[in-house]
Amino acid sequence: METKVNKVEILPLVKYYMERLGLVQLFNRYVPNSNGADIPPSQALCTMVMNITVSAKPLYRVEDWLHDYLDGIGEQRIDAAKYNDDRLGRCLDLLFDADRSSFMVDLAANAIRVHQLVIEQIHNDSTSITFIGVYEGADPKAVKITYGYNKDHRPDCKQIVFGLNTTADGHVPLSYQLYDGNQADVTTCGFTATPKRASNVRPGKAVLPRRSRSCKKCHLA
Repeated sequence: METKVNKVEILPLVKYYMERLGLVQLFNRYVPNSNGADIPPSQALCTMVMNITVSAKPLYRVEDWLHDYLDGIGEQRIDAAKYNDDRLGRCLDLLFDADRSSFMVDLAANAIRVHQLVIEQIHNDSTSITFIGVYEGADPKAVKITYGYNKDHRPDCKQIVFGLNTTADGHVPLSYQLYDGNQADVTTCGFTATPKRASNVRPGKAVLPRRSRSCKKCHLA
């Protein structure tokens, strides 16, 4: 009798939580299959979410990963060759053009409801994203890649600043914002977007990490 060893790892658990959060439905709503592709963008995007969570690979290696995981034994068999990097890249382009802010709010609201999270406290923090090289022809309306206080300890590199708000309970991302590279932390606290769809998120107090040099608490409008 031939025995085959197959790695399952945490994939079933990841799929379980994706289903509870309604991730496929949200992708279908915000990135619809307008062109009638045989593999809808929602399916390709969910595949990438599973890959990033289980065994992060570059796009050109996702196809090989699917051959190992979705072979019809541990999981339902699919045609892995159809999940090539060209298809995955096109789906990421569609996601980029979608209303990602509303998508994130709906996903956060689902997580809060499904897991019954306490949302009276919101944590806020910011970090720097370091850039190396020359970036010419940037959109004048985009955030400015410039020098600032670099948290990667690379004062020689330009950067942008990324601000994030999460629930204290469960650490669910609620909103985010990009800032110019020289933006001070003290000006990034508080909600960067109002999650109107998350009707159970009420105004309260944002508790900032201890290492923050900004104010201890920020009122959420």
